[in-house]
Amino acid sequence: MKHHHHHRRRVRRGPSGSSDFNPGDGFLPMSNSQQRAIPIVPVAPRFRPDERTQQAMLAALDDEYKARAFYTVVIEKFGEVRPFSNIVQAEDRHARRWQTLFTQYGLPIPADPYAGQVEAPGTLATACEMAIASEVANVQMYDEFLEFVTEPDLRDTFSQLRDVSQNRHKPAFEHCARRLAGGGRGSAHRGHR
Repeated sequence: MKHHHHHRRRVRRGPSGSSDFNPGDGFLPMSNSQQRAIPIVPVAPRFRPDERTQQAMLAALDDEYKARAFYTVVIEKFGEVRPFSNIVQAEDRHARRWQTLFTQYGLPIPADPYAGQVEAPGTLATACEMAIASEVANVQMYDEFLEFVTEPDLRDTFSQLRDVSQNRHKPAFEHCARRLAGGGRGSAHRGHR
Protein backbone atom coordinates (compact mmCIF):
# COMPACT_ATOMS: atom_id res chain seq x y z
CA MET A 1 0.00 0.00 0.00
CA LYS A 2 2.81 2.32 0.92
CA HIS A 3 4.63 1.46 -2.30
CA HIS A 4 1.47 2.16 -4.34
CA HIS A 5 1.10 5.60 -2.78
CA HIS A 6 4.74 6.35 -3.56
CA HIS A 7 4.19 5.27 -7.16
CA ARG A 8 1.21 7.61 -7.52
CA ARG A 9 3.23 10.55 -6.23
CA ARG A 10 5.92 9.83 -8.82
CA VAL A 11 3.32 9.78 -11.59
CA ARG A 12 1.83 13.07 -10.40
CA ARG A 13 5.29 14.69 -10.53
CA GLY A 14 5.88 13.29 -13.97
CA PRO A 15 3.86 15.74 -16.13
CA SER A 16 5.86 18.75 -14.97
CA GLY A 17 9.28 17.20 -15.08
CA SER A 18 9.25 14.38 -17.62
CA SER A 19 9.72 14.95 -21.35
CA ASP A 20 7.38 12.00 -21.95
CA PHE A 21 4.44 14.25 -21.18
CA ASN A 22 5.36 17.15 -23.47
CA PRO A 23 3.38 15.91 -26.48
CA GLY A 24 0.28 15.76 -24.31
CA ASP A 25 0.95 19.17 -22.82
CA GLY A 26 1.38 20.59 -26.29
CA PHE A 27 -1.82 19.03 -27.58
CA LEU A 28 -4.15 20.23 -24.82
CA PRO A 29 -3.61 23.99 -25.38
CA MET A 30 -4.27 23.46 -29.09
CA SER A 31 -7.53 21.75 -28.26
CA ASN A 32 -8.48 24.50 -25.82
CA SER A 33 -7.73 27.23 -28.33
CA GLN A 34 -9.90 25.51 -30.90
CA GLN A 35 -12.74 25.39 -28.40
CA ARG A 36 -12.22 29.05 -27.47
CA ALA A 37 -12.48 30.07 -31.12
CA ILE A 38 -16.10 28.93 -31.27
CA PRO A 39 -17.63 31.66 -29.05
CA ILE A 40 -15.15 34.32 -30.22
CA VAL A 41 -16.20 33.95 -33.88
CA PRO A 42 -19.88 32.97 -33.71
CA VAL A 43 -20.82 34.67 -36.97
CA ALA A 44 -19.30 33.09 -40.05
CA PRO A 45 -21.04 33.13 -43.46
CA ARG A 46 -22.09 29.51 -42.98
CA PHE A 47 -24.10 30.54 -39.92
CA ARG A 48 -26.34 32.95 -41.78
CA PRO A 49 -29.58 33.90 -40.02
CA ASP A 50 -32.81 32.40 -41.28
CA GLU A 51 -34.76 34.16 -44.02
CA ARG A 52 -37.12 35.97 -41.64
CA THR A 53 -34.22 37.36 -39.63
CA GLN A 54 -32.43 38.45 -42.81
CA GLN A 55 -35.58 40.33 -43.82
CA ALA A 56 -35.61 42.03 -40.41
CA MET A 57 -31.99 43.10 -40.90
CA LEU A 58 -32.84 44.47 -44.35
CA ALA A 59 -35.83 46.38 -42.98
CA ALA A 60 -33.75 47.85 -40.16
CA LEU A 61 -30.98 49.05 -42.49
CA ASP A 62 -33.56 50.37 -44.97
CA ASP A 63 -35.15 52.35 -42.15
CA GLU A 64 -31.81 53.88 -41.18
CA TYR A 65 -31.16 54.84 -44.81
CA LYS A 66 -34.61 56.45 -45.06
CA ALA A 67 -34.25 58.40 -41.81
CA ARG A 68 -30.75 59.58 -42.72
CA ALA A 69 -31.96 60.83 -46.12
CA PHE A 70 -35.01 62.58 -44.64
CA TYR A 71 -33.08 64.32 -41.85
CA THR A 72 -30.40 65.33 -44.37
CA VAL A 73 -32.86 67.12 -46.67
CA VAL A 74 -34.50 68.82 -43.68
CA ILE A 75 -31.08 70.21 -42.71
CA GLU A 76 -30.39 71.25 -46.32
CA LYS A 77 -33.68 73.17 -46.41
CA PHE A 78 -33.86 74.64 -42.90
CA GLY A 79 -30.23 74.78 -41.84
CA GLU A 80 -28.34 73.04 -39.02
CA VAL A 81 -31.39 72.86 -36.78
CA ARG A 82 -31.60 70.63 -33.76
CA PRO A 83 -32.45 67.88 -33.18
CA PHE A 84 -32.05 67.00 -36.87
CA SER A 85 -28.40 68.06 -37.02
CA ASN A 86 -27.29 65.67 -34.27
CA ILE A 87 -29.77 62.83 -34.90
CA VAL A 88 -28.77 62.56 -38.57
CA GLN A 89 -25.27 61.67 -37.33
CA ALA A 90 -26.75 58.97 -35.09
CA GLU A 91 -28.68 57.51 -38.04
CA ASP A 92 -25.48 57.40 -40.05
CA ARG A 93 -23.71 55.52 -37.23
CA HIS A 94 -26.63 53.09 -37.00
CA ALA A 95 -26.50 52.44 -40.76
CA ARG A 96 -22.77 51.72 -40.56
CA ARG A 97 -23.37 49.39 -37.63
CA TRP A 98 -25.87 47.40 -39.68
CA GLN A 99 -23.47 47.31 -42.63
CA THR A 100 -20.83 45.80 -40.35
CA LEU A 101 -23.28 43.13 -39.16
CA PHE A 102 -24.22 42.31 -42.76
CA THR A 103 -20.53 41.80 -43.53
CA GLN A 104 -19.96 39.65 -40.45
CA TYR A 105 -22.85 37.41 -41.44
CA GLY A 106 -21.63 37.13 -45.02
CA LEU A 107 -24.64 39.00 -46.41
CA PRO A 108 -24.46 41.56 -49.24
CA ILE A 109 -24.97 45.16 -48.12
CA PRO A 110 -27.89 46.76 -49.98
CA ALA A 111 -27.35 50.16 -51.55
CA ASP A 112 -29.03 53.24 -50.12
CA PRO A 113 -32.07 53.91 -52.36
CA TYR A 114 -33.09 57.14 -50.58
CA ALA A 115 -30.06 59.44 -50.81
CA GLY A 116 -31.06 62.40 -52.96
CA GLN A 117 -34.52 60.93 -53.56
CA VAL A 118 -36.39 62.39 -50.57
CA GLU A 119 -38.08 65.81 -50.36
CA ALA A 120 -38.26 67.97 -47.27
CA PRO A 121 -41.73 69.03 -46.06
CA GLY A 122 -42.93 72.61 -46.30
CA THR A 123 -42.31 73.55 -42.67
CA LEU A 124 -39.94 72.56 -39.92
CA ALA A 125 -42.92 71.85 -37.67
CA THR A 126 -44.19 69.29 -40.18
CA ALA A 127 -40.71 67.77 -40.34
CA CYS A 128 -40.74 67.32 -36.56
CA GLU A 129 -44.18 65.66 -36.66
CA MET A 130 -43.05 63.33 -39.45
CA ALA A 131 -39.92 62.47 -37.48
CA ILE A 132 -42.00 61.63 -34.38
CA ALA A 133 -44.15 59.24 -36.44
CA SER A 134 -41.00 57.66 -37.89
CA GLU A 135 -39.46 57.06 -34.45
CA VAL A 136 -42.74 55.59 -33.12
CA ALA A 137 -42.82 53.22 -36.12
CA ASN A 138 -39.19 52.32 -35.38
CA VAL A 139 -40.02 51.20 -31.86
CA GLN A 140 -42.94 49.08 -33.08
CA MET A 141 -40.76 47.51 -35.79
CA TYR A 142 -37.98 46.61 -33.34
CA ASP A 143 -40.48 45.20 -30.84
CA GLU A 144 -41.81 42.91 -33.57
CA PHE A 145 -38.32 41.77 -34.59
CA LEU A 146 -37.35 41.02 -31.00
CA GLU A 147 -40.19 38.50 -30.83
CA PHE A 148 -38.41 36.11 -33.20
CA VAL A 149 -34.75 37.11 -33.71
CA THR A 150 -32.48 34.82 -31.67
CA GLU A 151 -28.91 35.89 -32.57
CA PRO A 152 -27.50 37.73 -29.50
CA ASP A 153 -25.63 40.43 -31.44
CA LEU A 154 -28.69 41.19 -33.57
CA ARG A 155 -30.95 41.25 -30.52
CA ASP A 156 -28.54 43.65 -28.80
CA THR A 157 -28.58 45.94 -31.82
CA PHE A 158 -32.37 45.88 -32.16
CA SER A 159 -32.79 46.54 -28.42
CA GLN A 160 -30.29 49.41 -28.33
CA LEU A 161 -31.70 51.11 -31.42
CA ARG A 162 -35.24 50.65 -30.09
CA ASP A 163 -34.25 52.36 -26.83
CA VAL A 164 -32.53 55.20 -28.69
CA SER A 165 -35.68 55.83 -30.74
CA GLN A 166 -37.98 55.60 -27.72
CA ASN A 167 -35.94 57.45 -25.11
CA ARG A 168 -33.84 59.94 -27.07
CA HIS A 169 -34.97 60.64 -30.62
CA LYS A 170 -38.74 60.67 -30.11
CA PRO A 171 -38.61 63.00 -27.06
CA ALA A 172 -36.22 65.34 -28.93
CA PHE A 173 -38.59 65.61 -31.89
CA GLU A 174 -41.57 66.03 -29.55
CA HIS A 175 -39.77 68.93 -27.91
CA CYS A 176 -39.10 70.39 -31.37
CA ALA A 177 -42.79 70.09 -32.30
CA ARG A 178 -43.93 71.69 -29.01
CA ARG A 179 -41.46 74.52 -29.38
CA LEU A 180 -42.62 75.34 -32.90
CA ALA A 181 -46.31 74.97 -32.05
CA GLY A 182 -46.13 76.87 -28.76
CA GLY A 183 -45.07 80.26 -29.97
CA GLY A 184 -41.35 79.66 -29.49
CA ARG A 185 -40.63 81.53 -32.69
CA GLY A 186 -37.40 82.90 -31.30
CA SER A 187 -35.84 79.44 -31.11
CA ALA A 188 -37.27 78.15 -34.36
CA HIS A 189 -35.50 78.61 -37.64
CA ARG A 190 -36.93 81.60 -39.49
CA GLY A 191 -37.35 79.63 -42.69
CA HIS A 192 -39.80 77.15 -41.27
CA ARG A 193 -42.72 78.87 -42.93
